[in-house]
Amino acid sequence: MNIACGIEYDGTDYHGFQRQPAAQGPTVQGVLETAIARIAGERVVVHGAGRTDAGVHASGQVINFHTTAQLAPEVWVRALNATLPPTVVVRWARAVPERFHARFSAISRSYRYTIWNDAVPTALLARFTYHRSQPLAVDLMAEACKFLLGTQDFGAFGRSPEDASHPDEAGPHHCIRTMLAASCFRYGPCIFCDFTANAFLTGMVRRLVGTLLLVGQGRLSLEEFAAIVRRAERSHPGVAVPARGLCLVGVSYPSELGLPEPPLMTPAAAWPSPVGAGAELQAD
Repeated sequence: MNIACGIEYDGTDYHGFQRQPAAQGPTVQGVLETAIARIAGERVVVHGAGRTDAGVHASGQVINFHTTAQLAPEVWVRALNATLPPTVVVRWARAVPERFHARFSAISRSYRYTIWNDAVPTALLARFTYHRSQPLAVDLMAEACKFLLGTQDFGAFGRSPEDASHPDEAGPHHCIRTMLAASCFRYGPCIFCDFTANAFLTGMVRRLVGTLLLVGQGRLSLEEFAAIVRRAERSHPGVAVPARGLCLVGVSYPSELGLPEPPLMTPAAAWPSPVGAGAELQAD
């Protein structure tokens, strides 16, 4: 059987999603594979839709694995949640076609970065937000998001895995991605930066947000931000923000697979769904 699951996790204490060759610390993939092996009585390989970095969270990660264990989807949910650590939760499970792959079958992925923009920091949301005390011009950050839409080279904000594996062949074409929606808006003391794309470069969202923060601080004009996007060069003043504010909130698949829609809520129940101010590129 090929089983797909929707996964939620607090990534604070994990060295990313992907299992590491060296024993650097626990990974989300590692604890999932250990839990599934205990239930199924066999070793499995878990594939994830997004290879989130160390400290990055997920409310809408999707995984799949192949197993000979003949368990109903609802049994997988109960058994895994009884076996996994409390920082990793299975939201749903489905039997999917043999050809399904959580990463390669995905149409798009959505990330949210949350900034706690208040003079006083937060204790309850400190693991999931990045505190910035100075006022930020969120309207300008939202306006800058318009320059991110469409298919273009995002090499200014991240690296392609292909560049690392084939350095002699690395080039701009490896950094081409299609940004379907991008927005920044305020909700109380939180500023949400939401991005949906067909795929993301390594570190792309964190450096995007770091550069948008310069716009919100008045240190970069909209024209300068647009020029950074257009030049697609990594040498610019925007730096990556900390991982703790980033969350993979959803992965979309072809409707014929019948998988649940990405969740509308981020890990803290008080946070709103990623809709509101900002720019969106409508599909034809």
